[in-house]
Amino acid sequence: MRSTAMRVVFILLPGVLVTSSVDAAGTNRTTLVVRTYEAFRVDPSDWNTALEGASRILANAGIQIEWVHCSSYIAGKPDSGPARCTLSYSRNEVALRLVGQPTPGPAEQTLLGDSMLDRSVRSGTLATIYLGPVERLADRARVTTGTVMARAMAHELGHLLLGTNTHSARGLMRPVWTAEELTRNEPGDWSIPRDEGQKMRLALARRGVTRNG
Repeated sequence: MRSTAMRVVFILLPGVLVTSSVDAAGTNRTTLVVRTYEAFRVDPSDWNTALEGASRILANAGIQIEWVHCSSYIAGKPDSGPARCTLSYSRNEVALRLVGQPTPGPAEQTLLGDSMLDRSVRSGTLATIYLGPVERLADRARVTTGTVMARAMAHELGHLLLGTNTHSARGLMRPVWTAEELTRNEPGDWSIPRDEGQKMRLALARRGVTRNG
């Protein structure tokens, strides 16, 4: 993608969230348990903003999030966490890890996050967010790191639920995000459309767990 005007955009490749330097819920909520693994220290206010923001985005789509902080600075030290973190994953559990930098890719693209999907069963269990690129994109868009992180987290968790790399033409799961859109902050750009939310709820229900919320 080329243009005489430079701007930051997000491009989503199959299950991958990158940047490139180029031009609700009812009363019965399905619960997704997310084990977090924070390999790099994050400013506490940004981390809390990210958790609250991702929870809010998914709650508006009818998905209740329960965070379990495992190998995380939030848990006290990098290699400690709740006893639950030593148990096998339940059907409604996934992992989200926060690391510093992605493996180097094309020069014009910087990876923000990705998700590992098993297309044979249309499901996923691991999403990764890359802190360095998230911080740089937030700085360019003049928004907080926590804001960008929240949206990237919700996006990747959406991929894990849907078990697909397909994207929509609108809302959070669209394939391209611009810095201007982040700055403008129109609610519709950062929410999950009703039809996609329904697909996520059905996919999570198929994992076998629901809870009254």
